Amino acid sequence: MQRILELDAQPQSVDEPVSPEPGYGFKTEDFELVMGRRQVAALAFLTLVLVVACSGGAYLAGKAISAREVPVQPVIKFEPAPPLIAPVAVPAPKPSAEAPLFADPNPKAIYIQVGAVEKGVATVIAEGLRKHALDSFVAPGPSGKAFRVLIGPFPDAAAYQKAQSIVDQIGLSSFARRYEATN
Repeated sequence: MQRILELDAQPQSVDEPVSPEPGYGFKTEDFELVMGRRQVAALAFLTLVLVVACSGGAYLAGKAISAREVPVQPVIKFEPAPPLIAPVAVPAPKPSAEAPLFADPNPKAIYIQVGAVEKGVATVIAEGLRKHALDSFVAPGPSGKAFRVLIGPFPDAAAYQKAQSIVDQIGLSSFARRYEATN
């Protein structure tokens, strides 16, 4: 065979014998490797698959070898309660079961608004707040599908602060709101 890319070499005739390389005892021929786009794409894909397989194996091996950290359990210390001289009667929280769950807010009164959600969720939140001794109820909201969950009304600032501290302890976000009379 002839080399295609051989520019300076003189072509050999077909009848000339190919000289064997010294020490091998057989004839050698020149050949070239021709690769098309499909072969290059196949080799690139095969290389990519091998890299991904090696990377995945290395990740899994590293994950299996690495030491697993065990979370440290917090130590809970109990302090003994101080002795009681006389039993103290703690008043039970006043349940507001007699108040209706759905109501309209009083004009000019101050309330704590916990949320404006759909009716079912508002009912659940209001009942949960009542279990924490808060006077809560569900009021109409800004749209027909949204209902406000309100706590109050409060007669003075001390009652408002007490209710706000309970809401903060529960972990609910809230804000104060004064309602105006609607016509």
